[in-house]
Amino acid sequence: MRIPGKMLVVLLAANSVFAYDLEVRTSSRTAFVGEPVLLTYRFARKLSDDAVDFRFAAPELAHYQVLESRAETSEDAGRHVWTKQYVVAPLQSGELATGPSAMNVAKRTYKKDAWGQWMPEVEWKQYRFTSASIFANPVPFAVASVGRFVLKATADRNETDAGRPVRLTLSLRGCGNLQTAGPLQMDVADVNVFKEQETQTAHWKDGCYYSERNQTFALVGAKDFTIPPVVFRSFDPEQGAVVKTQTLPIDIHVRAAPKPEQQTIKREEDGMTVLSVALGALGGFGIGMAATLLWVRRRKKESSIRVDSLRGALVELFKHLDDPEAKQSAEALEKYLYEGAEEPDGKAILNVLSRLKRGVNAS
Repeated sequence: MRIPGKMLVVLLAANSVFAYDLEVRTSSRTAFVGEPVLLTYRFARKLSDDAVDFRFAAPELAHYQVLESRAETSEDAGRHVWTKQYVVAPLQSGELATGPSAMNVAKRTYKKDAWGQWMPEVEWKQYRFTSASIFANPVPFAVASVGRFVLKATADRNETDAGRPVRLTLSLRGCGNLQTAGPLQMDVADVNVFKEQETQTAHWKDGCYYSERNQTFALVGAKDFTIPPVVFRSFDPEQGAVVKTQTLPIDIHVRAAPKPEQQTIKREEDGMTVLSVALGALGGFGIGMAATLLWVRRRKKESSIRVDSLRGALVELFKHLDDPEAKQSAEALEKYLYEGAEEPDGKAILNVLSRLKRGVNAS
C-alpha cells in the first residue's frame, strides 16, 4: 500500500575542478503504474565558465510513457542553470531505472601544429548524471486511467425543434494521466449522435499533472429524450482504489414539426395578410393586381410540395427509414446538415416526400 503524499528525491553529482553541478530530481520515489511523475535533470555552471557548447545525452526511458518534456535555461546565484524536465508514467510494476544520461561540454583549447603554430581546437568532455529509479506499484487490470477526475455534462439548450441539434459537451478534468484513457462516448436511444470537436490539454503544476479533455456531440431527435448519465472510472493513487465520477441526466424537450395541413393554413394566412396590405395601399388597381398574384401563387403551391426547412424534411424522412429511397435521402441530407457534405438534390428529396405522402412504396 502506498503512503499518501509526495517525496522529492535528489541525486547529486558535482565536479569541483570545472565547478559543474549535475543533479536528478524525481517528484516521488514511488508511484503506481500509469501515474504521472516529474523527472528533472539540472546542470549548473559558473557565469565565468569558458565552455563553448553543451549537448545533453538523454536517458533511455524504455519502461516509461513520456507524457511531455521541456527544457529551459536561467541564472541563479552567479550560475547558468540548464534544466530538462520529463513528465513520465511507469508502464510496468517494479523498480524502474531511467538509464544513464550525461552532459557533454565543449571547451576551446590550443595545440601546436607541425610548423609550431598554435591552432584552436574544440575538446569535448562528458559529465554523467546519477541514474534515477522509481518503484511502481500495480493497479487493477481493468482500469485504463490513473488519477482523480471530475466529469461534467453541459447541453447548450434543454428545448429544441425537431431536427435541430442539441450540442452536448462532456468535460473531464483533474489530476492524473488521461492519455491512456479511451475516448468519451455518448449513446442515446432513438437519437442520432454525431461526434464533433475534441480537445485535450495537460501540464505539470504544484505537484499535480493537471489534465483536461472536452468532447462535443450533436444530438438530433424527433421526440423528447433524456441524455443518460455518463460514467468514468479511474484508479485514485491517494485512496489506492478504483473511483468513479458520473454526469447527471439531462431532459430535452423536442417541439414537434408542424403537420403539412398546418403549414398550408399558415401560408394561406400569410397570403391574406399580404393581400390586405396591398388593398389598403394601392386602391382599386392594386386590388386586381394583388388578387391575380395571389391566385397564381396558390395555384403554384397546390401543384407542388414545398418543404419549409431541410431539418423538417429530415424529420419526415426519419419516419420512413424502411423505404430505400427515403433512407438514402435522409443519409444525404444528414451529412449535408451536420458533416459539411455536398448539398443533396432538393428536387429528388421533394419527389420522395411527395411519394411518401401518397403512401406509395419504392419499387
